[in-house]
Amino acid sequence: MGKKCTKYEKEKRILQFVQMLSKGAVNSELIQHAASEWGVDERQARNYLHEARQVVIDDVNHDRKIVVAEMVHMMKAVMKEGFRTGQLNSVIGAANTLSRVAKL
Repeated sequence: MGKKCTKYEKEKRILQFVQMLSKGAVNSELIQHAASEWGVDERQARNYLHEARQVVIDDVNHDRKIVVAEMVHMMKAVMKEGFRTGQLNSVIGAANTLSRVAKL
């Protein structure tokens, strides 16, 4: 049985998994990485993976309000410009996107 890592090392490992997930890494890659780089077994690697996924979920949930607000603002700007330039298809497209984003 290997030496237990410090809290700092664990956080660093989880952050590395978050970054790898963001770049499209799959479970088998992450588990192999954990074994070769940190000497941990599959069970521990899956624990790190679970915590990394929770970080990703928390980030998305936290940022969702901001993303929706920015999208609404952008669609309103597109609609305004579409009206100004007579590009009504752009206005309709932006209005449809706005209704989906705002769940209207």
